[in-house]
Amino acid sequence: MKRIHVVLPTSTLTQRQLLEGLLAYAHDKPGDRWQLQLDLHDLNRQHMRNLKSWNCQGVIAYILSARERRDFIATGLPAVFVEPTLSRPLARQPRNVATFINDHAEEGRTAARYFMERRYRSFAYIGTAKPTFWSDERLNGFSEQLASGGFRPCIYPIPPLKAQNDFALESRILTQWLRRLPKPTALFCVHDRRAQQVIATALSADLNVPNDLAVLGVDNDELLCNMTVPSISSIPVSYHEQGRLVGETLEALILHRKTERVFVSRHTSVITRRSTDANAILDAFVARAVAYLQTHLQDRPTLYEIAAAAGCSNTELARRTRIEFGHSLGEEKTRMQLSLAVDMLRNTSKTVDDIAKSCGFCGASHLGLRFKAVLGKSPKSFRP
Repeated sequence: MKRIHVVLPTSTLTQRQLLEGLLAYAHDKPGDRWQLQLDLHDLNRQHMRNLKSWNCQGVIAYILSARERRDFIATGLPAVFVEPTLSRPLARQPRNVATFINDHAEEGRTAARYFMERRYRSFAYIGTAKPTFWSDERLNGFSEQLASGGFRPCIYPIPPLKAQNDFALESRILTQWLRRLPKPTALFCVHDRRAQQVIATALSADLNVPNDLAVLGVDNDELLCNMTVPSISSIPVSYHEQGRLVGETLEALILHRKTERVFVSRHTSVITRRSTDANAILDAFVARAVAYLQTHLQDRPTLYEIAAAAGCSNTELARRTRIEFGHSLGEEKTRMQLSLAVDMLRNTSKTVDDIAKSCGFCGASHLGLRFKAVLGKSPKSFRP
């Protein structure tokens, strides 16, 4: 039996997912069993000061400081580090160490692409109350992607020190800032907890979510996202499979097997819920047509049915749609169908045929033809 020291906080969903994946691997793994010494950064934390006296054979650690990293490297033990503060690997890394890092900037770029595809023209970003590296990285990616379309985000400033530690104080500052934003604004929050604070503050200030502010978070904490009203759209950052991979990597290091030593996680999908379920469309007739399409794609409505729901003639709706989007309503319908299909392919285990019918296509072959024609790829290429 191998003794493995695991240092991993569990205050966030992603940290808990990482631990669950690791424990699943340790339970199911072939070969020698693992005895885990868990340091969960809880209130009754008990440190393991001398790993070698415990006959420890490997370390898995969620690294929160450079000093902590140096201390673990100094033991000479095989180690896997999960590095939330790194966006690029260390310049020098011992051969018995592997590192998992997260591309936070890509999450920012994903948020920007998501909002730009929905034709927003005003954007904003709210980071952590206290300055953090990864919050800055998400902002950098968000700003970089927006700049490619000629946009700049309005950035919520770091609040005063007292407000950083007391949301009752910060909420007054946040309320005034939210009220000054142009309407509608696409608002990217650094994580779901921040998004929940923003939505609660906005509603208290008589701002409508999503019509005034479309709010997007990160982590896809389903309990938090679905308990908030309106529910929070979010970029999923699932670490369960990464937990298993962390275990596999440490096993390879202990046995001196060849393995990757730097792993980069990138998260590029979005789970859409009510907090962004609106389109930044100025024309009321077109907005009603798009809203009708969003809830009736599966029914394969005709253009005449869509125009009736919008409250105008087919000809008038066609004219207004081309002015608003620069393309026809039929093209917009296809874009929405394909966007929904890509989301379902990435985030559900449904069959391609079921997804095709849910998105208003006749079946898998019809969906495949549209994917090839518009995206140049097959539906299966979008599976994780």
